[in-house]
Amino acid sequence: MRVIKGKAKGRRLKVSKGLDIRPTSDKVKESVFNITGDKIDGAVFLDLCAGIGNVGIEAASRGAKEIAFVESNQKAVKLIKENLLLCHLEEDSNVIFSDAVKFLKTTEGKFDIIFFDPPYRSGLLQDALAVFEKKEMLNPDGILIVEHLSRTILSEKIGGLILLKKYKYGDTTLSLYKRKEGLHEKKDCCVSGDI
Repeated sequence: MRVIKGKAKGRRLKVSKGLDIRPTSDKVKESVFNITGDKIDGAVFLDLCAGIGNVGIEAASRGAKEIAFVESNQKAVKLIKENLLLCHLEEDSNVIFSDAVKFLKTTEGKFDIIFFDPPYRSGLLQDALAVFEKKEMLNPDGILIVEHLSRTILSEKIGGLILLKKYKYGDTTLSLYKRKEGLHEKKDCCVSGDI
């Protein structure tokens, strides 16, 4: 597990074999940042179900202005903090020990990019999407990226968010949502990747 690009490029992140966490692979992580493009520079980024902080640390390395890491496993929270120190990226980062749904219900924050990678078979995906149905957490041109099993079909619409694209990589799919009023491009339903 390494940082692919930016200030901390090449840094290897600490992982724990004892943790029941499925980190986003480097190939899928690279795809996340191909999707965000220049939008990452100066962004307010939320890494929801952050695990060891793999994606949020990549966002910080690539120039995100503020990063919030939300993780419900205390050992993983400790690893996020250690990895931030290892990469010298702790300054603009906020590590929050919380259940994802509880965080979504209580936060007043607004984000430019939300990356959400819940444990695949936990039921957390649907519970969190139900919160997104009722509450707007994205800035006007913001995006939500959900990582999920390819066989899991997500709704075309979540509250004020519209499914813009799906990027399929074998068993993993990234679904990209954007606010209705932020849409400036034609909807393209499905894009496949070579992973």
